[in-house]
Amino acid sequence: MAEINKDNPAESNNNENPTESTNIVSSDGSAYIYLDKDKMKAYVEISPPTGEGIPCDLEKAKAALHEAKVVFGIDESQIKKALLEENWGRKVLVAQGVPAIDGKDAILNLKYFASDKKLAPREDDKGNVDYRELGLVHNVKKGEVLAERIPPLPGIKGTNVLGKELMPRNGRDFPLPRGKNTVCNEDNTKLYSVIDGHITMVDRKLQVQPVFELNGDVDYSSGNIDFVGNVIIRGSVMSGFTVKAAGDIEITGFIEGAEVIAEGNIQVKGGIKSSYKGLVKAGQNISARFVENSKLEAGQDILIREAIMQSFVRAGGNVMVSDRKATIVGGVIQASHTVEAKIIGSQLATQTIIEVGVNPYHREEYQKLVKSRNETKKHLDNLSNNLQIYQRGGINPQDMPERKRLTIIAMLDEYKKVRQELGEKEARLKILEEGFQRVSTARVRALEVAYPGVKISIGSSVYAINDTTRFAQFILEDEEVRLTSLT
Repeated sequence: MAEINKDNPAESNNNENPTESTNIVSSDGSAYIYLDKDKMKAYVEISPPTGEGIPCDLEKAKAALHEAKVVFGIDESQIKKALLEENWGRKVLVAQGVPAIDGKDAILNLKYFASDKKLAPREDDKGNVDYRELGLVHNVKKGEVLAERIPPLPGIKGTNVLGKELMPRNGRDFPLPRGKNTVCNEDNTKLYSVIDGHITMVDRKLQVQPVFELNGDVDYSSGNIDFVGNVIIRGSVMSGFTVKAAGDIEITGFIEGAEVIAEGNIQVKGGIKSSYKGLVKAGQNISARFVENSKLEAGQDILIREAIMQSFVRAGGNVMVSDRKATIVGGVIQASHTVEAKIIGSQLATQTIIEVGVNPYHREEYQKLVKSRNETKKHLDNLSNNLQIYQRGGINPQDMPERKRLTIIAMLDEYKKVRQELGEKEARLKILEEGFQRVSTARVRALEVAYPGVKISIGSSVYAINDTTRFAQFILEDEEVRLTSLT
């Protein structure tokens, strides 16, 4: 404590009254002021009078505070408390400063922690762990909030007991980590993605990439991939794993028993060998070096360089095998328009089924729709029979018990609904059937040879190859599959 006036009687005791009858020196009571080292608190200690001295009063105590330059935060009630006789000789807190309050730093809340998050297998509510789901890809949509910023708060000034202003530390500001393909709002409190893509952190900035690239295989080190844009795999996709993309997928290696699905194109620089364990499906085109024991589906064309072997291949457009080997052997090949290869079938008469002239997806839809139409018609017939039973009874619905009357009303509503549903299904079947008739341009081309064991369907007509046939083209003519020469 800093001590003021304690050793200066001239200042702290202005009214000495020594007595004439004794040797005791009389002195008035005094006030001593103490400050803490930060000058944030002031204490007063009242010394008692001696002899005929006068006790220290409020004005004298205030004067001592003034002399000690204590001007802020004075509590007069505490001074009065210190002046009480029972508190003489004790230090009593009589003034307190107001400390400065530091401001608060800005806070950045990141919705994704792409740079820090470690890959870990996903665990469901039951504790089952999927080691193929590691969360490698962080998908974001256009307009999605990537980060939020809470602005900093300024500090609040303080004052010590000497009246000196105390300056606070203001809160530090941190800008939003704006990177490529991101944008901030007007007050810089939110960061948005401007595209669909994969969010990453590069040089402490959030970026959204329209293409997800993996340098290596899709295996237990990466887990499955599901991305809202294009995907490039500089490696292979191993058995049991899944790659999905809303755009295109490019694979520099192979697909081995995996599920690879793209809304756009799938390009495989190696081959596809799946042992029928997986599926390769594209909304547009599929291209690969070879296909073996695999299932492929493409909304448009399937383009293979070397061979399709013992596979199920379905294309909404064409299936073309074009390299020097260019072989189709075994399995089922379906295409809307053209199937072409140099060699179709094998010398071993391997069963090879080729179907063209009908969009295979429409064929599948047609088969399912026929089954559904028949079930709907059966349901409608049952409703009709039940309603006729009530009608033959000749009872006015208004005279029926309430429960039975409500049952009939519900049955009538259901009948109308099912009848409309049946009409919609039959209309769709008619459209599909009309499409099946437009097969005049469909063809199968064996640029070198087609072997026995090959069965060709164009529309509803079938042609079985019984003899080795060279340089052959199969078309539909007069509702029959005809063998013609290549033109």
